[in-house]
Amino acid sequence: MYKVLEVPENNDLSQFSRLLWQHKISHRIHHVDSWQVLTVADIEQVAPAGSLYQQWVLGEAKPSDQDSSSMAGYFSAGDFTRRLLQAFRRAPLSLLLILACIVLLFAAPLSTMNEAARAMLFPDFSYGTRMIIMDRVLQNFTVLQFLKMTSPILLHGDLVHLAFNMLWLWEFGRRIEAVQASWSLLLLIVVIALVSNTVQFLYGGTIYFGGMSGVVYGLFGYIWMWQLFDPGKGLGLPGALIFFLLLTLVVMTVIDLDFIADEAHIGGILTGVVCGAITATVSRIMRTSNRGQEGRNGE
Repeated sequence: MYKVLEVPENNDLSQFSRLLWQHKISHRIHHVDSWQVLTVADIEQVAPAGSLYQQWVLGEAKPSDQDSSSMAGYFSAGDFTRRLLQAFRRAPLSLLLILACIVLLFAAPLSTMNEAARAMLFPDFSYGTRMIIMDRVLQNFTVLQFLKMTSPILLHGDLVHLAFNMLWLWEFGRRIEAVQASWSLLLLIVVIALVSNTVQFLYGGTIYFGGMSGVVYGLFGYIWMWQLFDPGKGLGLPGALIFFLLLTLVVMTVIDLDFIADEAHIGGILTGVVCGAITATVSRIMRTSNRGQEGRNGE
């Protein structure tokens, strides 16, 4: 959500909220201390919402007595297409991954394990035995096996599993794509997937696993480290969200339910933390060095 304005809590914004909905501006009003903070879902709606507020305060814009914004009208096909295209322009990789996971939920469901799902499982490097012999693995390693080491992140068991992971993927992925290039997000996801899936295979003891949660925790760890090591880049998360995700990770690990890939979560967040700490530190050092060089050139 993107902040538009804040007003004292005794101001009645109910009619203004109604006006925003009639203009098809998705928003939220929440209280912070003694203030009301208005946020919108789309960054491109910040300016229109602010302008509409000024008109409403001056009495130049009022909500209609009869609401024209029906559910069908608000979620019209034209609006949906426009918003989808805007989302694709801002975060193409995140959106493509979400669409791929939605399709694969029905084409290759992890819960029923059809042939398509089996083809995307992590490769069995023990080759049916109880031992992994590195010489044998290296001799038989193929590009297909490399792809299969990452493909489990696209598999999900049910709608709840999918919805939870996709919401966080969109939240973290779009933040990274807004500040860094889409190719850097792709490289980061591949690295996190390789490590988290391999850790799950080695310590989970099976190839029958899937889901984006290891990558999600990795992206969280990556953004968290950028916030700590190079906050000037604009990659950051609210403190309450950081606490919630860390607490959730600890609780899931302690409970240790069979259907939760704890090893993938831990491998993912550690990979994200390492990648984020290294890249953010290098970025900050390079920026400081460039500033020093520019200062010397200006003398």
